[in-house]
Amino acid sequence: MSVQTGGRTARTRARGRGGAVDPDRAQKPEEKKEDEVRIEVAPTSTNAPVKAWLEANIPPIPGSGRDPFRIPAELATQHTDPALLPEKPVESRGLFELLSTVARRALTLGLAAREPSFHVFVSAHPEVMIEDDVVRFAERFSEGRETPPDIVYVHDFDHPEAPKPLVLPPGSGGTLVAAMDALIDRLKQEIPSIAAHEEVRRATQKLARDLESKNKEVLTGLESTAKNLGFGIRAVQGGVQTFPILHGKPLSAEQFGALDESTKRALGEAEDRLTQEVEKAANRVREQSAQFDAAREEAMNRLAEAVITRACGELKKLLTDFGDDVQVYLTGCEKALIEDWQDFVEQPHQMVQTEEGGIERVEAEPADHDPEHATRLGRFKVNLLVAHEEESPPPVIYETNPTYPNLFGYLERRARFGALLTDFTRIRAGSLHAASGGVLVVRATDLMTDPIIWERMKRVLRERRIGAEDPLGPLGLYATTLRPVPVPIRVRVVLVGAPDVYATLLDADPDFASLFRVKVEIEPSIPRTPENLKGLDAYLMAMAETREWGTFDRGARARLLDLATRLAGDRQKVSVSLSPLEETAAFAGALAAARAEGDSDWAEVGPASQVPRPFRASSAATGSVVTAEDVEIAWRERRERAGAAERHIRELTLRGEVSLDTHGFRVGVVNGLSVYSAGDVEFGQPMRITAVVALGREGIVDVEHEAQLGGAIHTKGVAIIRGYLARIFGQERPLSLKAQIAFEQSYGEIDGDSASSSELFGVLSALAEVPIDQGIAVTGSVNQLGEIQAIGGVCAKIEGFYELCRARGLNGRQGVMLPRANLEHLVLREDVALAIKEGKFNLYAVETVPQGIEVLTGVPAGERDPSGRFPAGSVFGRVERRIIEIAERLREAEGHARVPPAPGSMEDVSHADLSEAGDYRTR
Repeated sequence: MSVQTGGRTARTRARGRGGAVDPDRAQKPEEKKEDEVRIEVAPTSTNAPVKAWLEANIPPIPGSGRDPFRIPAELATQHTDPALLPEKPVESRGLFELLSTVARRALTLGLAAREPSFHVFVSAHPEVMIEDDVVRFAERFSEGRETPPDIVYVHDFDHPEAPKPLVLPPGSGGTLVAAMDALIDRLKQEIPSIAAHEEVRRATQKLARDLESKNKEVLTGLESTAKNLGFGIRAVQGGVQTFPILHGKPLSAEQFGALDESTKRALGEAEDRLTQEVEKAANRVREQSAQFDAAREEAMNRLAEAVITRACGELKKLLTDFGDDVQVYLTGCEKALIEDWQDFVEQPHQMVQTEEGGIERVEAEPADHDPEHATRLGRFKVNLLVAHEEESPPPVIYETNPTYPNLFGYLERRARFGALLTDFTRIRAGSLHAASGGVLVVRATDLMTDPIIWERMKRVLRERRIGAEDPLGPLGLYATTLRPVPVPIRVRVVLVGAPDVYATLLDADPDFASLFRVKVEIEPSIPRTPENLKGLDAYLMAMAETREWGTFDRGARARLLDLATRLAGDRQKVSVSLSPLEETAAFAGALAAARAEGDSDWAEVGPASQVPRPFRASSAATGSVVTAEDVEIAWRERRERAGAAERHIRELTLRGEVSLDTHGFRVGVVNGLSVYSAGDVEFGQPMRITAVVALGREGIVDVEHEAQLGGAIHTKGVAIIRGYLARIFGQERPLSLKAQIAFEQSYGEIDGDSASSSELFGVLSALAEVPIDQGIAVTGSVNQLGEIQAIGGVCAKIEGFYELCRARGLNGRQGVMLPRANLEHLVLREDVALAIKEGKFNLYAVETVPQGIEVLTGVPAGERDPSGRFPAGSVFGRVERRIIEIAERLREAEGHARVPPAPGSMEDVSHADLSEAGDYRTR
């Protein structure tokens, strides 16, 4: 049959309740009438012809019911006028300067606060690579501030196992090291020459003469005693020798043997007395020699003490400004040098094997001495741990590898005597030592990889001092007798981490809140103001210059800012998650370089968005200029490199393996929109949502929930649908129906409420038996009051449906219906915006369910009149009548008598009433 409406002929063929109604757009070449569409409808006994929804098959025309909800093309995307940008980018002060005033003030507070526990946590999403900009901000903050002190480790003469730190004025650590080395070198030259000093030489000669005179006296007295006893004495090496004398001549052995026994006995007794006298004489000689040595030693000590005192006195005077601790240390050095000045004269050495396998001559150590404790002249060395130049700003250190030794320092070891040994000169500083007086920036996730490191960090920040330990010391793999005294530090630690890391630490670690009291929140996007656009442009162009990406013209720079807006997902903001923009700009520079080099295949390429172009990634060619087209190509290719999953799913749909229509009309069938995630890529994909109605009292049945594939939020959305239906149709009578909703060909978990409006429209279509235009996909959540609410991923959803429609062929009627609240989030691709501008694709924004059902079906939803009835031909009127019909049939099925319709009820509405509903597009 045919229905004439508004000068148009419509022929419709229906295939019964719930069937598809596809428009046949094929026209003969001779038919040039643009306003004629033939739609054939087969006669059906179960579905009366409804003029209103038949007219919905006619393509929209100006003034139709959809026009009030159509989104203008200029609202589909966002463009930056290149004329707003300066010819040359302004100087960039870093990304942190573009952030909110609250964030900058919070970081400034954390850096400036004197309270030691006011450490900072910068909360930023991982995509916002803010670490380098935090470092630059801290460096600018530190300019002109007081230089922190130097730190050295020295030997403790009272406790050799515990070397102690000295805190020195800035720039003086190296001076102390050089001064102590110069002192030892000076004494090495002066003290050995003491023996040749004139005073020592004269004293030694006098003592030698006195000793020789006394020794002669002893020897003369001994000779006299020996003569009286009948013995003689002669000097031999190392002592004297006695022999008997008879008749003035020494006795030989033969002569002694010929003597009688009494004479032998007398000589033996005399020899014993003489031996005693010789021992007494030897003792006197030894005493005199000891006195000589003592006197000589005393003279040497006096002279050595004078030399050391003079040298140390000069050094103390020179280092007066270094503080009292240095003076105390120099006094200890002076005392030890005076006591052990012989180390400068007697320096025993030994040969040891080095770590490289060679032989090294080193100073010998006492056998009973701990090899890790400094001895002899090694005690006077100075280990420079942390040094600063005078008048330099406090250090700002970004520790990218916060291992235990890198953070807290360590004891360096060397192979000696078959073991790994250390000493105080091998204490090495960590980042906390080096950052003392300044700022240490660390990524929170790097710090949390080892619980031992986190616990040690908290202890250091609480105690404000740090001692050097072995890299594996906490695990007990090395033993050492060296226990360095901890170094006092004053450092501000800035942790950079994701918001969920901050929340986890706040909940799981009570110490975290007491130590990191300043939170700096970095939002992933900033307002799209002219000042921020210029600042972000300057930042990107400074990066391009540093990395040699080439020169960007103003069109390319404006396009990069448009992409930053797209990344933000908000027309009034720009994203500071710049990793995608860096990649795009780098490849755009490579494309420009290839063009400047004159690649032969450059001129053979087609449209920018479709055909790949050659590129040179090595460096920017001289004179290469990046254009907006280069940026667009790079952005598109970047997306396509990670779009395999999207292309695969779209291919399945195009081949019919995934059932989904993009034209025609279906009752109870809606094209919903979902967002898929594949690694770092998110893309939109339409999904068929179906609703069927039957007799029953189960209400809304969610198939996903029944199959345990529905998430909690999705289940909530279905419950909201029940609430909306009860509010509209359940005020006068209970709702008795069974409507089953399913996401077709979905085999994973479904969650979220962005499809709740699509499900509701499917239920209304199934109840009213009014078909839905399959060329319009739907997204948006709904509340119990029937208001369409904003959802996320709107651009990805629109573009996903557009790609499918483009692959099948755009017919000018396809589009997406979205919440009006999402208009500010529309930053679509250029090709999608162009299709909207040319009328090949459409966007519709709605605020309420009635508006949405009118866009989808072409039939007004209807409003209750003063008597409380919906118009007979409206969607809501048909829904209410169907609900009453289901209730009646339920009563019949349950054995109750048929109750005549009450006067004024919806049940007595005839087909004629429906046919006179009127053309909704003329109202």
